[in-house]
Amino acid sequence: MSQRGFTLLETLVALGLFAIVMASLTPLLITTIQANARASRITKATCLAQDKLEVLRNTPYAAITSGSDTVAEGGSTKAYTRSWTVTAGPTATTKTVIMTVGWTDQRAGQVRLDTIVGG
Repeated sequence: MSQRGFTLLETLVALGLFAIVMASLTPLLITTIQANARASRITKATCLAQDKLEVLRNTPYAAITSGSDTVAEGGSTKAYTRSWTVTAGPTATTKTVIMTVGWTDQRAGQVRLDTIVGG
């Protein structure tokens, strides 16, 4: 007489293997969440840098000077520190702008963009 189904031992082995696989996925999940959070911070910092560079590009050439400010992310405690350094450019009618946007919560980081503004 043939019976179909799994024995208790087969079921326990399958559950054990499933538990091992699931436990090994936990570090991967944590790493993925952390990487997504960092990528989000980098994206936001890059957008803030580009926004300020656009403001500087639309500022009269003679009024473009170095400076800094702090930008808080709406509805949260996250803050970004922006600073820009303006120096003489490669020609007499240009200025080099180095924009740095950084953050310090969780893992600190920063984004740097360089551009040349013509007068």
